[in-house]
Amino acid sequence: MRKRTRLLLATATGAAVFTAGTATALAAPTGDTATACALTTTDVTGITADDAYVPLKDDATFDFEATVENPYVKGYDGKLGRNVTGLSAQFQRAGETTWDRALVEQIPEPPDGAAAAPADIKVKGRFKVTKADRDGRWRVRLLITRGHQTRESCAEVTVAPRLKYISASVTDPVVLVPGEETGVDIRANVIGASSVTARLLSDDTDDSVDVKLSEGATAGRWERKTWFDDDYAKGPWSLELTVTRGKESVKFGNAGSFWVRAGTRARAKVTFDVSAHKIKKGGKVRLYGKAYRNGSAYSGKKVGLYCKKTGSSGWKLAYSVKADGSGRFSKTVTPKSDAYWRAQTAGTGKTSKARSGYEFVDVR
Repeated sequence: MRKRTRLLLATATGAAVFTAGTATALAAPTGDTATACALTTTDVTGITADDAYVPLKDDATFDFEATVENPYVKGYDGKLGRNVTGLSAQFQRAGETTWDRALVEQIPEPPDGAAAAPADIKVKGRFKVTKADRDGRWRVRLLITRGHQTRESCAEVTVAPRLKYISASVTDPVVLVPGEETGVDIRANVIGASSVTARLLSDDTDDSVDVKLSEGATAGRWERKTWFDDDYAKGPWSLELTVTRGKESVKFGNAGSFWVRAGTRARAKVTFDVSAHKIKKGGKVRLYGKAYRNGSAYSGKKVGLYCKKTGSSGWKLAYSVKADGSGRFSKTVTPKSDAYWRAQTAGTGKTSKARSGYEFVDVR
């Protein structure tokens, strides 16, 4: 025979346990205003609850799970029967002394053909939190009836505060660099969120970027870096945030604004030459040149010296040198094989990259 567990609505003044088509009333326990909250471990050894929180809009229900001990007993006929004849549940809001009804599963019929009774069984229940409720330490208790005796087991659960948007920011201005991607930092302070998604929208065009933020090191801090190409729309942009917790999502349509504009960069140039194009094996050759920025010496600039061996298709960085105060650089090396050589400087947000022509060195 197939058996089902059912959710039963329990009240603070009594409950109905439906078994085989009959209803039995359970007396309400005494001591509703008592401050103690503890488990009766002979009845219940644990009550745990889902991540509960105060909703912003609609009422929300949250699950809890309890471990009920010795749910079955063997009768004189050797068959298993329910040892728990009544089970109800209640919850108490933070700062209150009264108890409200909760939902809880009833102990199912014993397993068919079981030789021994299981030591415990898990039952699930639910309690409701409304947008008018307070966050903090709530209580959930189970009322267990065995025969004519009813005992209670209580546990505290945390109900977190409702979602709270505090602030958000985006890199401002975003200066687009020609030929490169520009980093854009997005930060938000939101209390109680399980996820935060940002949408960056151009106010004048259809350009937009959707980014899922990651939790930061500080509680309530969310952040992410995205990248803009140089062809993104210039002008005013806006930031929208969608904040989610559980089944609840809230959009903050005007979380921030920023500007995107085209940037200008200084032009870099690098010259390069070698002291000899033919050398004997084991001989030395000097690689030298000069780095420029807007036609002037690029003092202190790091210069990469690249080589490509004969027959190879790719360039590899062989050495790094630093330009002196007049932009000049030099490096004496001992090539091991025929190769092409050239110099290169990396670009920055304010200066373009540069690459020289190549020079061939024949090693004989």
